[in-house]
Amino acid sequence: MGGGGDSSATGPQQLTRSKIIKGLFTKEDPANIHKTFGVFALGHFIYRFRHVGPSDMNFGVSNMTLFCFAMHATLSASSLIFKIPIKRIAEGSRIWPEYRLHSIVFAYRSLACLAVTYVEKKMAVETPRYELNGLIVIATLLAADFGTWWVGPAGRSSTIQGLDAPPFMRFFFSVMQFHATAGCLLGVRRFSTQFFYVWIIQFTAFLMTLRRKNIAPHGPLVVTYGVMLTSGFLISTYDHYLYGCWLTVNTLAHLAAGLRLGLRLNKYVLWVGLAVAVHLARPHLAAKEGEDLTYRTAAWLATTGWVVAIGAKKIARDTALDAEKAKAGKAL
Repeated sequence: MGGGGDSSATGPQQLTRSKIIKGLFTKEDPANIHKTFGVFALGHFIYRFRHVGPSDMNFGVSNMTLFCFAMHATLSASSLIFKIPIKRIAEGSRIWPEYRLHSIVFAYRSLACLAVTYVEKKMAVETPRYELNGLIVIATLLAADFGTWWVGPAGRSSTIQGLDAPPFMRFFFSVMQFHATAGCLLGVRRFSTQFFYVWIIQFTAFLMTLRRKNIAPHGPLVVTYGVMLTSGFLISTYDHYLYGCWLTVNTLAHLAAGLRLGLRLNKYVLWVGLAVAVHLARPHLAAKEGEDLTYRTAAWLATTGWVVAIGAKKIARDTALDAEKAKAGKAL
């Protein structure tokens, strides 16, 4: 959920019911199409979260499941009706056009993975078409870059690095993005994890709209985002553990984070390479982790240690830079 019309106030305001309603109900959505889809989506999230666990959030091969997927796809697309300033503000927690396009793209990535799972379950496919997950990941990169090109240089900003948050939180947020992509690439055939990603993406857009309307403060929204990412990691851990691939997907995520954050490897080279490697290694990935637990644990420990080392260095550097900026700001 998210889009939001214009609101230029930046100072603290006394929130009243009328101000909240005025902020959320704008002239750009006179029929309240986006709001209606948002309310239904929120109710749908609540229902699914009540069934987290073995039932896979009570998703099944039914027309209702398809309808729900279409509802969330429409919710993201309908945010385009709102006019928002092209430039991101300094604190970084108010929605801007580039982020909105990326939000749509990554929500559709998870919805595409959900659609693949649905079709395979519907057709009772014995051998999942995992190569489709690789194509979805690469197509997402292309679509996100197209969105960045579309808004132009004036509207470009790094979603995480441009966020006013402590360095350790920014690094955690970055690593969690690699976990999400690794989960899409590995492609466990359950609905829970990918649907949870849809919630994180769409609810974050809604939170950013609340911030834009001065209905919610910056700090708590950043903390809420961190809690949402942690919850998503726990859901994915459950799903991957059921399929015996928890070590594999975490190793893959940390390897990708290390290559990208530590060695600055081109993202297309990174994910195309990992997609090919995962595809070729798929017969071995299907084996139970207990059969080669020692090797998988060693790989997980090595890649995790690498990411921790990169994080420690990056956090120290960013902390020093933030301190210098704060000192310069006081001098002015």
